[in-house]
Amino acid sequence: MSATAATCKTTAIVNPMASSGAARRRWETVREAIEVRFPGLETRYTEAVGHATELCREALEAGSELILSVGGDGTNNEVLGGFVDERGCNRFPDAVLSVLAAGTGGDFQRMFGRAKVQRQVERLCAAEPRLIDYGVAHFTTADGRPAMRPFLNIASVGVSGEVVRRVNASNAQLGPTLKYLLGTLEAIRVWRNGQVVLSFDDEIDAAPVDGLPVGQRVDLTLGIVGNGQYFGAGMWVCPSAEIDDGIFDTIAVVGMSRTKLTATLTKVFKGKHLRTKGVNHRQAQRMAMTPVSTAADIPIEIDGEQVGVLPARFEIQRAALRVRIS
Repeated sequence: MSATAATCKTTAIVNPMASSGAARRRWETVREAIEVRFPGLETRYTEAVGHATELCREALEAGSELILSVGGDGTNNEVLGGFVDERGCNRFPDAVLSVLAAGTGGDFQRMFGRAKVQRQVERLCAAEPRLIDYGVAHFTTADGRPAMRPFLNIASVGVSGEVVRRVNASNAQLGPTLKYLLGTLEAIRVWRNGQVVLSFDDEIDAAPVDGLPVGQRVDLTLGIVGNGQYFGAGMWVCPSAEIDDGIFDTIAVVGMSRTKLTATLTKVFKGKHLRTKGVNHRQAQRMAMTPVSTAADIPIEIDGEQVGVLPARFEIQRAALRVRIS
């Protein structure tokens, strides 16, 4: 452990309700070990949705140099929100974000190897800060207002939004993978594809044609914008994505029937779905998804939380966040 790590001001933001309350217990098993490595550690507990963003911003404005996010992917997302301004730019480029996966999915951490929290702490303390990318989503809230949200891992559109709704309402006693698997199967059963225009990079700036954006019109089942590789508690949806290459890996699943989508699901956990007909993979720095019908209700989820509906635009912030990843 470096002298800098030992002396920097550190704030842990803990979501005690993550993983049905298990996150608090996991944090208590490693808190003393982290306090030894980071003297003066301050622990703050979230109390409501959005509170992690407020706590992170307060800590950074008070001079914290290292923010430790303790919870799931949704907690990480809220903590990242404390770094950025209203345009999605990092206000605190010298501060470091670290992640201790103690929640349900843990999909961002999964890229670096799943481990119990004790082992994560050991790896975290040995890691050096590095620069990575993060995404920014501009979308529409359920009541029609424009909104912005950054994301560390993955934003997705379509059937995944229905999956998240069902997972968040499911039996807390189920394990994370089973919760997501059952939620996915239930969502597929009721999902209906929507007509969407997909636009990439320079197409986004082009003048509309016949009232629609320039791009590819598709019958969208699922759209993925990946900075990270995994979502849905272990689905390896973007196997070639890197968090420091300055581009998104995007996946568009188009025109799939319920039967074919269910069959394709079995391939996703091993990252074998990209050659399936109807699964289109492309890399881009920017992507937009616009419903053909203004009456369409196509949901968006960001880092495991349902946040709004289309239309939406996604852009990458390259090498814009310092992280300590174990």
